[in-house]
Amino acid sequence: MSYTFKGNLRGQICEDCYETLFGIEVVLYLPWRRGNETNEQAPYGKDIRIVTAEEANKRKDLFVAKTTTDANGNFEFSIDDKYQEYSFDIDVIIPTVPFAKKRDKSIRPVQLHLATVYPQQLDIWNYVIPFKVWCNIRGKYFDAWVICGQLYNCETNKPIEGATVTAWDADFITDDNLGSATTDSNGHFRIDYDSLTFKKTFLSPWINVETDPGLPLRFQNGPDVYFKATLAGEKLVDETKADARKNVDYCLCVKLCSEINVIDENDTFDSAWTGFGDSFSASFGTGVQDFDADGYAGANKNVLYSTVALTGQAPLKATSGNRIKYRFLISDVTTPNGTASPADANFTKIIGVTPGLFAASIVIKLDKKVPTGTLDTLPVISNQADFDVEGWFDVTNAIERTLTNNGYATSDLSLFKIIDTDTLISLNTASLTSQPNVPDTPAGVAINPANHIQIEKFAIRFQIGELLSNGTISIQPTNGKTLNSVIMNNNSLFMILAIKELEETTLCSPISGTVHAKYTVYHPYLQSFRLNLNNNSLSVNRGINDAPFMPLSANTDPTKTGHANLSLPINNPPADMEKCTYALKLYAQTRLHNGRNQQSQVGPVEQLFFYDI
Repeated sequence: MSYTFKGNLRGQICEDCYETLFGIEVVLYLPWRRGNETNEQAPYGKDIRIVTAEEANKRKDLFVAKTTTDANGNFEFSIDDKYQEYSFDIDVIIPTVPFAKKRDKSIRPVQLHLATVYPQQLDIWNYVIPFKVWCNIRGKYFDAWVICGQLYNCETNKPIEGATVTAWDADFITDDNLGSATTDSNGHFRIDYDSLTFKKTFLSPWINVETDPGLPLRFQNGPDVYFKATLAGEKLVDETKADARKNVDYCLCVKLCSEINVIDENDTFDSAWTGFGDSFSASFGTGVQDFDADGYAGANKNVLYSTVALTGQAPLKATSGNRIKYRFLISDVTTPNGTASPADANFTKIIGVTPGLFAASIVIKLDKKVPTGTLDTLPVISNQADFDVEGWFDVTNAIERTLTNNGYATSDLSLFKIIDTDTLISLNTASLTSQPNVPDTPAGVAINPANHIQIEKFAIRFQIGELLSNGTISIQPTNGKTLNSVIMNNNSLFMILAIKELEETTLCSPISGTVHAKYTVYHPYLQSFRLNLNNNSLSVNRGINDAPFMPLSANTDPTKTGHANLSLPINNPPADMEKCTYALKLYAQTRLHNGRNQQSQVGPVEQLFFYDI
């Protein structure tokens, strides 16, 4: 006679990430040590340990039986009745681990003691090797590294399915691609790799070593991991080296949050205007992305310019099943952020109604659930036809228009995933600002205060409405939002440079002695400016100081708008200027920002001259 002992084995990688252990030998021994018996089902066994070769040899005479786990990690023993009253040591012999990259025959199997149990008292013995033990076995013995993660929407916490997630190792010279994976219906993904993947260098395969980015150069055991994620060409996660998780262990568990969401046409959730692009929130506060009381954006006191995406989320339908519409109103009258908003009557400009304010942009992407190779991804671009006469924007209308323009019926929406790109509407700020640029001014002459560019502020209000059966809009006040002050500017940065000694000659004559620069820099939102001098041989390559005005960097002081100098000496005593051709270059940058990127550095404005001794 005999009785059956059944069990299941899994390894824990993260709190919510497990793997089935298949092809593992399960071995029963008579107890080697008494007093350790348990019927524990919990993940953490009190007696788990690596079995040494010496211990395994001593226990040979205690061997009872062995079997192998199937594809689901299940195992089964038929045990003779003579062992009816016995407990057993349960060991596993691990020849490899799931998804290990290396299949080196020199790698010896690992024997692991799990517990001592009375199997006759159990219906089934489910055992999870705890992550601290399992991850160490995977990495230390089999060089198997793994990332388990989940991707979800930041606002709704809804998992994002079908996205491609790529893990990168930040290195000193070239970053290593650790691998990519596609998220499942729960937003989960898994990436497996080995140490050779992140120890690649320009001397690989001869020299493989992990290096940290930046200086001083450090050599570490684990990679510095950051992530990128895309869906239908849309960036969901766009981390950089600065976001890298340093020197990670064999198992890395991550949660990745994206502003972009994948929704269903019948999903309902709170609508919200949350930001400007991906750089600033639409809120007053002390956070690095918030607006201050005066209307400056973010910690660097940026000012909005050009076309700006007003970002957030809105479902296609209300809980009633009616269509959702939304709109943005703008007031020239402002109040400090954090105080009472301007009166309703001041919001006289409406995007989609007031000419010039609306800018077309991708607001939704439709991604075919089952790709066919033809029109699998359709960008839904906002259009003037999607607004009514009061500026209410109908995203469902935009979706249906896109489907019919591409040969689909509106009912074919069910064939597509709806990717909310986070852009509600895009605003052309140039249609709001009206300050003229400063007039041309000779180099070295300060801008006349009468011509200084004045500050321009606007208040922005977001409203959500439900389209009723009678064709009217029911405004939902609980979902509205107003930002009282937002500073905008679309003026050009003014900068001009000359060499005094060249202007006093033919502009082509060699010059000698002390050389003087003439420059003027001005912008109401100036962040930085600098002068640099170099010669052809680069024996001279240095910045020029004009203390305390220049160089200027990281400026947020609204009173520092630039400077002018009619006669700035650029020689460096003791004289370092040899006979050669020189270039004097002027660079500057404003704090203008479109919510995605800051306006690029302007320059160089350059003056060339030949210096003779």
